[in-house]
Amino acid sequence: MNHDRIAIFAASAAICAWLSLLSFPMIGDSARVYAACQAIGLCLYMGTVGLAFAGNLAAIAARIDQPQLIILLIVFMSPVLQLHGDESDIMSGIFYTSLLPFMALTLSVLWTMPLADFERCMTVTSMVLCVFGISAIAIYGWPEGRTIGGLLHPNLYSAPLLAAFVFSQFRPGLIGQAVRIICFGLIATVSSRYALMGCLIALVVHEMTFDPFGKAKIPMAVLALAAAIIFWPQISSIVALDDPDRGTGSGFTGRDDRWQTAMDAITESPFGIGFKRAIGDDAGHSGYLKLIVEFGVPGGFALVSLLAWCIAVAGIKACSATGKSRQQHRFDCARFAGMCAMYFGALFQPQIFSLGDSFTVAFMLLLFRPRGEATLVRAQIAAESGVSPRQR
Repeated sequence: MNHDRIAIFAASAAICAWLSLLSFPMIGDSARVYAACQAIGLCLYMGTVGLAFAGNLAAIAARIDQPQLIILLIVFMSPVLQLHGDESDIMSGIFYTSLLPFMALTLSVLWTMPLADFERCMTVTSMVLCVFGISAIAIYGWPEGRTIGGLLHPNLYSAPLLAAFVFSQFRPGLIGQAVRIICFGLIATVSSRYALMGCLIALVVHEMTFDPFGKAKIPMAVLALAAAIIFWPQISSIVALDDPDRGTGSGFTGRDDRWQTAMDAITESPFGIGFKRAIGDDAGHSGYLKLIVEFGVPGGFALVSLLAWCIAVAGIKACSATGKSRQQHRFDCARFAGMCAMYFGALFQPQIFSLGDSFTVAFMLLLFRPRGEATLVRAQIAAESGVSPRQR
């Protein structure tokens, strides 16, 4: 096994281990243990990938697209916003901020794998996260109301399953389909609306962009519409649109009061309070509002605009199959579908950029894809022929 194969295996194992440490400890009831696992997983992943691809990190960084690069520059320049409050808060905020660009860079490394290896990595990762969902049910039993075992919040439980659903779309065939069905079913048991909608968005967008005129697409659409009409009472029960305890009385999102709290925080500090300094409901339990609270109105709106630009570019790539292999086109469509799902979920998830959250890892992995599809294809050809890309 040459150095390239060892590096690929190490990176694949590291991302699986990291996401395992971000998900399985949630089954327990110890916040301290979970925090320790977050730190261990982050160090394990970034350390492994940093060592395995040490000679390639500069080249990969040079292939970051301009909008992605500007996002990292805004984060890199934001430590000045940390200069308030206790010294310990300032130092920890600067430390977290300095780590975030390196985390994004190490995630982008995964895209430089040969296509078959990347597909395998996403498949195994999705299966690991799916097993987390099954394990929680196996240990605590079916949800009581919406909470697993009386302690695991439905939205926290669903975040790894949404990530698994998104990752599984990089894999064709029965394995990917099985993971998606299981994840969607488990999410439905806790009625996590943002995750259910995210899964449906990912599925529909992928089907509309990858082989949209396939023979089975029209019959599938008709069957789905018929099933939605027939089973609407059950669907309405799962989504719980008429449940006042879900916060629907305060608006469609059920978070209007929290969003108002975030708007008040923005009014008090229009230039931001610094990354990871927003606590509790101050950020409105919304990833986009959290960006504006932390990075200020100028920086926050710039970040949100750049995210919109990135998803638009991903959509353009997904809609064109010219000059691509079928596998590469499927990857583009799976990435765009996953970005649509995660960007929707970020309206209700408090973390877009973070150092330890399965939702964030999926979001940032899909976002920070470097340029150079041709490089990926050459790497695949080299792997299939048994020749190192460096030798070619």
